[in-house]
Amino acid sequence: MMTVKAVLFDFDGTLADTLPVIYLAFQGVFREFEQREVTPEEIVKMFGPPEAGVLERQIKRVADVQPAIERFYQLYAENHRELVRASAEINRMLQYLKERGLRMGVVTGKGRRSADISLRLLEMDSYFDIVVTGDDVVRPKPHPEGIHSVLERLEVPAAEALFVGDSNADIRAGKAAGMRTIGVKWFEETQTDCFSPEPDYLFETVADFQQFLAKALTD
Repeated sequence: MMTVKAVLFDFDGTLADTLPVIYLAFQGVFREFEQREVTPEEIVKMFGPPEAGVLERQIKRVADVQPAIERFYQLYAENHRELVRASAEINRMLQYLKERGLRMGVVTGKGRRSADISLRLLEMDSYFDIVVTGDDVVRPKPHPEGIHSVLERLEVPAAEALFVGDSNADIRAGKAAGMRTIGVKWFEETQTDCFSPEPDYLFETVADFQQFLAKALTD
């Protein structure tokens, strides 16, 4: 029998198909400040710290770092509506969980500024009890620091919570926190083709995941 009192989510590639706008913003910054082209695959390899941390590592001239960070967020906000579509299925699933009294949180490597932009534009901010971003932790995923922080504040034990994500770092973080892990591949853009380690459950559609949750909540 499975007891589920809380569901924690990664954000990019899990709750929203934001990877295209992330790629565009990083590519624009690297083109403007470094005069080089970067591929989506190269950008994914930079993930870990929030966007500002990535640019602090990558931009060679110290004087260019803060302007590059501001340019990233400008490009991210300006192109968000065009490149990121709200998912009716995701919103229905979140509403379903909220109506059944589950606690919900987000643990994302995004910076606070980009997370707030996306949550606001996608009208998701009302669903979550807690949002922990890459700016709020010392050790990003796959370290479980962010997950531990959310669980402690929600006062839910790891054994009674699920962690949902689309990357290897998500699954490793969830397992390190002692949670059951859900790997998802329901958006066209994902961070991994093959999970390693394997999640406890894998879903390729939001509908299948919601059916799984419905069964878990009624068993």
